Amino acid sequence: MKLALRKTAATDATLLDKIGTWLIKARLMTRYPHAGIVIGETLYHATAKRGLHASEYTPERWTLIDVGDALDGFALDLFAYAEGAKYDWFSLLAFVGLKARDSMRYYCYEWAYHCMTGEHPTQRVTPETLLAVALKGPQK
Repeated sequence: MKLALRKTAATDATLLDKIGTWLIKARLMTRYPHAGIVIGETLYHATAKRGLHASEYTPERWTLIDVGDALDGFALDLFAYAEGAKYDWFSLLAFVGLKARDSMRYYCYEWAYHCMTGEHPTQRVTPETLLAVALKGPQK
């Protein structure tokens, strides 16, 4: 499994998507406005437009960090269970200081965190949280 971090808006991004990308980068002071996981040749991620889904991707547009394959089976089972889950707009309130959580939905960083740790996040998750988890190595 690889942690996938994107530095830019998607190739099919609308003007509103590009503004959203800029706002995420500015608010979180990060280079990475979007994240997912890659297993094999497939990107698994949550987006506002499609919720939790699998898609093809262009590897050169992403920073890929190998986090080991210890949780591949867990991540694939979790995806099979949660595929199509709506985007977790509610939990994004944590980024403006409100403690909120919707355990039935994901935003992109939550999804990657859950796959890499085997735990559903209870606090807000940022790209830096994901990088810290990735640097620790395999979780199980």
